[in-house]
Amino acid sequence: MRNHHFIIILLSLTIGITAGFAQQAQEQKSYYAKMKYELNKLKNASSYDTYHKAAESLKTLALEEDSKWIPYYHAAYAHIMTAFLSKEKYNKEEMLNQAQNLIDKANKLSPNNHEIIALQGFLYHGRIAVNPQQRMIKYSQMAVKEYDHARFMNENNPRPYFLIGQILMSIPKEVGGNKESACKHFVRAAEKFKTFEPRSDFSPNWGQKPNQILMKKCQN
Repeated sequence: MRNHHFIIILLSLTIGITAGFAQQAQEQKSYYAKMKYELNKLKNASSYDTYHKAAESLKTLALEEDSKWIPYYHAAYAHIMTAFLSKEKYNKEEMLNQAQNLIDKANKLSPNNHEIIALQGFLYHGRIAVNPQQRMIKYSQMAVKEYDHARFMNENNPRPYFLIGQILMSIPKEVGGNKESACKHFVRAAEKFKTFEPRSDFSPNWGQKPNQILMKKCQN
C-alpha cells in the first residue's frame, strides 16, 4: 500500500513538473510570437502614426514581460522616433519623457549595456528638437558623450558611429557641427554594419538604411 501511495505521489510530481515546463514553453512561444509581430510593425513604421502605434504596443508588451530589457528598449526607440516625427513641441517632450522612463527600466534590467547607452544618446538628440535654440549645445554634448561611451564599450557596434555622424550632420558649425567628420562616421558605421550580427532575433539591429541615405548626402 505504501508503495502504491509513493507511486501516486511520484506520478503527481512528474505531471506537475511536466505541466510547468509545458506552460513555460507556451509562454515563451507566446512572447516570441508577440515580439516578432511587434518588431515587424516597428521595422515597417515610417510615419508619426505608425511609430506611435508600434510604441504603444511595445510598451504594453514590455510591461507584460517585466523581466526582459529588450521590449523596453524597442518601446523606447519607437517613442523617440515618434518624438522626432511629431510637429508639436509638447508632444515631442511627452514622447521623450515616456522613452526616458522605458530606458530607465531597461537599464535596471541590463546595466552597462552599450545598446541602451547609445539609445540614451539618441534620446538626448531628440531633446534638441523641442527647443533647438536653448538646447542645442547642452544636449548635443550629452548625446555625443553617451555615443562615445557606447563605442568604447563595444567598438564593433555600428549604431554609435551612425548616431554621432547624424548629430554632427544636423547641428550648425557654430555649436560643433562638422559635415566632413560626420561623413567619416557614416563610412565607419557602414563598414561595421557589414559584419555586425545581432545577438538574437530581437536584439537591436537598426540604423543601416538611414546611414546609407546620409552617406549619399555626403557625396553632394
